[in-house]
Amino acid sequence: MSAGRGEAGGAAGRGGARRAVRLVVQGVGFLLGLAMLGWCVRSALSPDNREQLAKLSEASIGQVAMLLALSAATLGANGLVFWATLRPVKRLRAFDVLATNALCTFLAYLPFKLGALTRIAIHNRRDKVPLLTIGAWFAAMFAVMLIAYVPMMGASLWRRGVDPVWWAAGIGGVAVMWGAAFTLARLFAGERGLARLHAVLDGAKLPGLRRLTTSDRFTQLHAGADMLASPGALAATTVLRLVDLVVISARFVVAGSIVGVAFGWEEAVLVASAYYLIGVVSPFGLLGAREAGTVWMAGALGLAASSGRPADEIARSLTVLTLFISGTESVVLLACAAAGVAWLRPDRLLKGRD
Repeated sequence: MSAGRGEAGGAAGRGGARRAVRLVVQGVGFLLGLAMLGWCVRSALSPDNREQLAKLSEASIGQVAMLLALSAATLGANGLVFWATLRPVKRLRAFDVLATNALCTFLAYLPFKLGALTRIAIHNRRDKVPLLTIGAWFAAMFAVMLIAYVPMMGASLWRRGVDPVWWAAGIGGVAVMWGAAFTLARLFAGERGLARLHAVLDGAKLPGLRRLTTSDRFTQLHAGADMLASPGALAATTVLRLVDLVVISARFVVAGSIVGVAFGWEEAVLVASAYYLIGVVSPFGLLGAREAGTVWMAGALGLAASSGRPADEIARSLTVLTLFISGTESVVLLACAAAGVAWLRPDRLLKGRD
């Protein structure tokens, strides 16, 4: 008994140490994000950017309103992607998902993955979505993001300009990836697909694999195939992702026009995609990571060469643009997050009721 208690205590101690390490890493990452944000602000306020900053201060109410509207549109599109992706497996009220997305996107500015953890807690406790199904849901959404973004980014890198070939390559690539994802998901979706998957995995003859794949937990995880195997849901989410890509690209076009920096749509697609994807994969929150990462990514993608402008000029332009875009976005997120909290009713959320 004493040995068992000792082993349990040791395991608890190791678990506590791992949690402490994770907290330290997240805290350091958040401070690093703040440092990157500070670098962006200092760069944006440098004497080289005086002309752009002056133009920024002269932005019309209509231009600022356009950026605010575009920020609201991308927030809504992302919320609808969450709603439509899960719909083949579990139907939630659209306004509930939109409210949750608004709150959690705002919390994504903070470290410790508070946005993702809050989203998981709300959908698990309030909406009764199993944890593994939530994981499959996120994975299905990531697959849809790749279907929409990879071909359009590839076409922009290849063509360096919007022309008929760019449209054919981008939309054609989306169609090919959509068909491949749908076919693969259809092959393993539903009861027949699950049986087919069992047959494939049983051939591996790995110890414990059969018990794992026949468990209720695996069935919850398998729901991801059902999400991607729904032609209506997959088509809707892909279109919404493409609409979102247009919207976030338009933000850079509009912001560029305000400060007198002309961005072509092919450039805007690359920069906007980098801005969005960095926010998705950043483990330490959005703050600072997107702004500094977008500037770096622009150079890595060869944006200066495609535009004909010097690399240092591109970097200076992007620091001003990304900070301006992030600033207008934060205003929208704060307002929508407050509305989302009011809609979700925290008192009911804590009790786990609708």
